[in-house]
Amino acid sequence: LMKQSLTHEIALTRSVIQEIPDAQLDHVASEGMRSLKWNISHLADIPSWVNMILNESSFDVAPVDGPPHSTHEVASVAEALKILDDNLASALEAIEQSDPETYEVDWSLKAGGQILLTHPRFMIYQMYVANHIAHHRAHVLVYARLLGITMPSIYG
Repeated sequence: LMKQSLTHEIALTRSVIQEIPDAQLDHVASEGMRSLKWNISHLADIPSWVNMILNESSFDVAPVDGPPHSTHEVASVAEALKILDDNLASALEAIEQSDPETYEVDWSLKAGGQILLTHPRFMIYQMYVANHIAHHRAHVLVYARLLGITMPSIYG
């Protein structure tokens, strides 16, 4: 079920991203918000988190002994779609190889070595992959509509 759900969400996300003209990637809806480019880059990156959630016990977004996690910003919509597709393939493989019995094992999000939250892996997947994709896809949809870009229907 996780594979079907993720594949469906990524297909919807892909249908949105592919409609954004490269010329609009630097658009920011208002001061203090992130650009279309950043949101699209982030959407392309999110599926890569599946392997980490299913195979690690935690992730530190700002480790004491290394650089903080950052989103690689793509140069084009084509690059974003390639990264999205590659990350989906990797995520589906991680799900296929995972043991569903481990979905109830706790996983922690950390910053600077300090635990920010701990929940079962499936709950983390739902919050930080499935829901997070829908959240940032909605940002892209709003930005696009503000720019007059016709967007596909997502939920009917």
